[in-house]
Amino acid sequence: MMKTIACRQWKEIFLLPLIISTALVSSYVEAGTDHHAAMSDTMPQPPDILLGPLYPAVQSAKLFPDQKTFADALPKYDPSAILADWQMQKSQRSFDLKYFISTNFTLPDDGAHYIPPEGQSLRAHINGLWSVLTRTTDNVPLNDSLLPLPKPYVVPGGRFREVYYWDSYFTMLGLAESGHWDRVQDMVDNFAYQLAHYGHIPNGNRSYYLSRSQPPFFSLMIDLLAQHEGDSVYSHYLPQLQKEYDYWMADADTVKSGDASKRVVKLRRGWCLIATGMTVMCLVPSHTGMMSLPH
Repeated sequence: MMKTIACRQWKEIFLLPLIISTALVSSYVEAGTDHHAAMSDTMPQPPDILLGPLYPAVQSAKLFPDQKTFADALPKYDPSAILADWQMQKSQRSFDLKYFISTNFTLPDDGAHYIPPEGQSLRAHINGLWSVLTRTTDNVPLNDSLLPLPKPYVVPGGRFREVYYWDSYFTMLGLAESGHWDRVQDMVDNFAYQLAHYGHIPNGNRSYYLSRSQPPFFSLMIDLLAQHEGDSVYSHYLPQLQKEYDYWMADADTVKSGDASKRVVKLRRGWCLIATGMTVMCLVPSHTGMMSLPH
């Protein structure tokens, strides 16, 4: 029997889940015990895979005050060639790891520090920041950890040079308040692209974030866009909404009470929990009708 779901119920599906903890052990999040093994060979490889033992060597040496610096660094040459050079040179008495890294990598730049005009109101200050924090990365260099997105997006700024999943919903609320509905549309399209391309929305658009996601707010983004564009957006993004649902609820119908599988934990009373790595979100049982979908 075909079950249906009203467009508005997507909001109930993913936000009726109540955030009941912010301290979940991340082992529930990964599709397997080894997140690299769970990633498809066709996925962009994160720097700790591309660079092999060089990556932990650099991070362990604490060359940079922020370990995200090297994760976001761009290799100037083929990573396998860099790794081979390091293997050959590292035992030499005169070897300088910091110099080696500066020679073979371009370190990320946080950009110029933004100084707002004096006397601005809070609203004017926020409106002035949108263009400062907007990035366009439809093409990225080979072996960059940054994942390309087809349309412009807004980043948090500073060391956070990429877009983040659920953070972006709150950014989009601000964009809507400022009248930037075109950017809201762009960001929804970017997340829809990620769902189509990767099968889920990663934590952020970096290769090292592909192994995990964040609390599923895509449906709320669709709700927000519908306030401006009308209900047609629900049918337009239904394939991506379905894919998001399928990603989070995989194995929910087969996992036994008291067990866990992928991102689902089945409690003994029949309730399901979905684990996001940052939170546990609870879902009512499917037999209540609040999670009914086409089968």
